Amino acid sequence: MKLIQLKRGLGICLILIGFLISASSLLQWQIGRSAAEDMTKEEIKKYVQEPETLQKEIQQSKPSSQKPTSNLQIEKDLPKQQAISGPEKQTPSTDVKHEKGKKVALLVIPKIEQKYSVYWGTENNILKKGVGMFVSQWTTAPNGGGHTVVSGHRDTVFYRLDEMKEKDLLKLEYEDKVYTYQITKIWVTDENDKSVIVKKATPTLTITTCYPFNYVGNATKRYIVQADLLNQQNNNKMLQDKRRIEF
Repeated sequence: MKLIQLKRGLGICLILIGFLISASSLLQWQIGRSAAEDMTKEEIKKYVQEPETLQKEIQQSKPSSQKPTSNLQIEKDLPKQQAISGPEKQTPSTDVKHEKGKKVALLVIPKIEQKYSVYWGTENNILKKGVGMFVSQWTTAPNGGGHTVVSGHRDTVFYRLDEMKEKDLLKLEYEDKVYTYQITKIWVTDENDKSVIVKKATPTLTITTCYPFNYVGNATKRYIVQADLLNQQNNNKMLQDKRRIEF
């Protein structure tokens, strides 16, 4: 009888342990998923609608003989003091004094109307919270003039990353500036590919996540989105007045 009761007690304990592990995993998943948020109406207006309105106003103000202006051209035509070239000497992210795990940036993808909290570092405990910014001697923060790399899990934050195409725009808010990038290349590679996280001569943003997106278990491939910097603006002046745009 005692043996039966002991087995029952052990069985109940194992069930409780399994429940707690499942609950903990679900909580961690929800925390990571919450880092991918839908943009608010104000943010959609700021990042999507107002640039489109500005584009129409510029087109209307141009002589009919000129070619229509695209959103991409507007980004390129911003004032010269906001040039896309980085400083002559890059600042490695290892020289930046952010606390590991601290939220340092906001990644915005206007096409899918989503935004993502970005944390300093890419350790496992940090990626459980959301998107991590890679810290190494080869990479820089957005204002460091080089290669900025961010990573996130495919099942929590970057579950819609496969909707992106070349020439789509990405925006990264960091400190007091907004950096706008255009996607130039998307590809899939092996998880041990050493050519992804490397030093680059010009300001570049790379997003990495696991692949395939619907794979159950530890995926061995990596989905890579690479984008070049178009411009940088002060955060309180996201849209430049059309009078400041040179035709």
